[in-house]
Amino acid sequence: MIPRSVPVVRVASLLRFARYIESLGAPYEHLLAASGIPVELLDHPSAAVSLESAFKFGEKACKAADTEHLGLYVGMQTSLEDLGPVGEKLKRSTTVHDYLCQGIALYNTLVTGACLWLSDQDDEIRLNVATTGEGSLAPYQSQLETLAITVMALRQALGRDWSPHTLGLTYQSREGFPENSCFEGARILQGAQTSYIAIPRGALAAPFPRASRQSEPGADTIDTHTLSSDFSGLVQLQVDALLGAKGLHIDTVAESLMMSRRSLQRWLAEHGTSYSELLAEARIHKAINHLQCADESITDIAFALGYANASNFTRAFKVRTGVSPQKFRRHLTSDLSFSERY
Repeated sequence: MIPRSVPVVRVASLLRFARYIESLGAPYEHLLAASGIPVELLDHPSAAVSLESAFKFGEKACKAADTEHLGLYVGMQTSLEDLGPVGEKLKRSTTVHDYLCQGIALYNTLVTGACLWLSDQDDEIRLNVATTGEGSLAPYQSQLETLAITVMALRQALGRDWSPHTLGLTYQSREGFPENSCFEGARILQGAQTSYIAIPRGALAAPFPRASRQSEPGADTIDTHTLSSDFSGLVQLQVDALLGAKGLHIDTVAESLMMSRRSLQRWLAEHGTSYSELLAEARIHKAINHLQCADESITDIAFALGYANASNFTRAFKVRTGVSPQKFRRHLTSDLSFSERY
């Protein structure tokens, strides 16, 4: 039986952990494979994997790094630039309070089955984070990373040595919390009801420095659309995100959502579609976007969408739209409303 919803996390988040593990000299590929995550997904940061698989990888990564606090180190090394368009939006925050509200609003573009929220506590504001599987090792890594990224970002407004007064953690580690520059001087409360950082209320109005220019999107660029936990939406997300990958196969999509190819095919058939139909539709929609760029050749577009050659692309495009890509592009230049009809 296929669940109606599946908590997921963007591949970009896994990629940060994988790179840290690699920097320690430990190969991460076998950890991904042992967690049921196709290694080729790391080439597609906008794709998603089930949160259950990601947690398996997190536990194995902690063991490989010989620490229960891996998320802390990953978070301290993650800049807003590393978060792609999400980071660009956060960089445009005007105050600390604006940054926190933006982060909460954007959180579900990165992960589902988790949430961020603010709460009042006397003269402080708490940024809380909760994750499916609360209180165990793998969710703890995600929470630590989120809070560490937040602290490092808030230092742009509050000073490079700023640390929260208190760090609350639901997870009770068997090893002591490591000394680090991120939470230096903070009171560490393990076994708290939620994981959080405490921020003085007076700090909320502190202004962020204006970004001098918008950075170029990095290699880990992801979109800023809220992730769907609905299974139908996730299948479409995976097809769109993996579009153009060499050898893109239904098995990769199925495995990323913790199911077999046969189960996925059966589910799609029950909903009146097929993998090949979803792939064809995704290619056409993406092709239309590409064709609006006059400098991009038909051959380059074909390869970008995963076609073997331009002839196959032209034939498939004409079947779907009734015109060739070349003619479609000519219509775009003469009729601005033309693409809206597709």
